[in-house]
Amino acid sequence: MTGKGGGNKTAPSHLSHNNTNITNIDHIANVLGAKFSQNSSPSNCSNAFSTHRAKQEQHPLNFKSSNFEDYNKVFSLQELQISLSKSHNTAPGPDGIHYELLKHLPSQSLELLLEIFNYIWTSGSLPSSWKEATVIPIPKPSKDHTNPANYRPSLLPVVYAKPWNA
Repeated sequence: MTGKGGGNKTAPSHLSHNNTNITNIDHIANVLGAKFSQNSSPSNCSNAFSTHRAKQEQHPLNFKSSNFEDYNKVFSLQELQISLSKSHNTAPGPDGIHYELLKHLPSQSLELLLEIFNYIWTSGSLPSSWKEATVIPIPKPSKDHTNPANYRPSLLPVVYAKPWNA
């Protein structure tokens, strides 16, 4: 089975790492995770970017706010509906909820979802389960799929309907 980019949607059955074939699914996951982490490491940044970042990080952030700025306002039902209408029909995350399901919620359920989002926004309290995501390795087209460097990560979070534990 192939995806939109022509890549294979099945998990890799083996990888080659340090001249060793890896077939254990946990070991494959760890090798891919290490590669994804290495790719996003500061060691991969250019010297110019690293210098710029270090300079910018010397300036403390001002967290004082009146909370009346436009960006601190609660979300409206219209904003939620627009966001959902722009979402793509992707695979569900660990919660099993598809965006397509959210797009067809009755207005009463959308209003409840909006209340949850606005509570999170105003309280800063995020359910611990919302801090989880499924990372799916997507093979790069026309590349050797036994090489862990030839995958890119794809995150699949949507909405968790679990209680707050944060």
